[in-house]
This record gives sequence, C-alpha cells and structure tokens, in this order.
Amino acid sequence: MTEKAHHHVHDSHSTDKSALLRKAGLKVTKARLAILDLLAREHGPFTIDEMREHLSRRKSFGRCDLVTIYRCISKFESLGMISRCDFGDGVLRYELVHGDHHHHHIICRSCKKIEALPRCPVEDKAFKVPKTGFRDVSHRLEFFGICPDCDEP
Repeated sequence: MTEKAHHHVHDSHSTDKSALLRKAGLKVTKARLAILDLLAREHGPFTIDEMREHLSRRKSFGRCDLVTIYRCISKFESLGMISRCDFGDGVLRYELVHGDHHHHHIICRSCKKIEALPRCPVEDKAFKVPKTGFRDVSHRLEFFGICPDCDEP
C-alpha cells in the first residue's frame, strides 16, 4: 500500500453486525461480518484493496476475495449501510454510516493521510439551503492540506 492513511478506531461491539445484516434483509455470511467488523472497528475510509489487505490478515473470517468484497460493498452501499468517499484522486473509499451522524475529512496532499474532522462546519454555521424545491438535501465537503509530519523540514 503506497498511501498512508490514519484510521481511528470505533467500538466494534456498539453494533451487533449480525442483527444489522438481518435488519437489512441480508444473509449473515463470514465475508459480510468481516467487512462490517473492519468498518466498525476502524473508521477508515478504506479502499477495496485496503479492505482486502486487512481482511487477508484475519484468518478467523476465512478467505475474502476481491469479487466478494466488491459485491458486499455494492450491496451495503445500495442499502445505505456504508457511504462512498471520493477525494478526487480517482480512488473510491468506503466507511460505515453511523445513523444520522456525518463528518468530513482532511487529507494530506503529500502523504495522503486522512483524518476525520470532529464537527461539520456547514452545520455549525446553520447553513440554510435556499428554497429550491429540493428535499432530503445532503452535502459533502472535504479539506486538503499538508499534515504536520510532511511539513517538517
């Protein structure tokens, strides 16, 4: 993996992943549990290759090939269980959706480290969408800079 990414850890026991799958109408499989466990345990966001790399090191979930990961991610995304992150670098990343909570990221332009921002600056400013007739409005906002590690001389 050429990119360095900072992944912060979430409590993987806060959500019963089997119940989450059943609630979504999905069969509980080792691959689905493994992917959800990874996304719940570590924030990410992760590329498909990063997921495969993490899962290949965890023998307890058995073999999880790329096709299986792609299928699971596609299904999870279509059901709103995960969200896609596109930082404009041609690589898609995915992270677990945590209810109504959303956040934004800051990405180092040099090393590609990714950190989640603790609050949404748009909501902090009580930003109002003009009356356009749109409903169920959402937004994406990402920040880019040079991290302290890359800024050292």
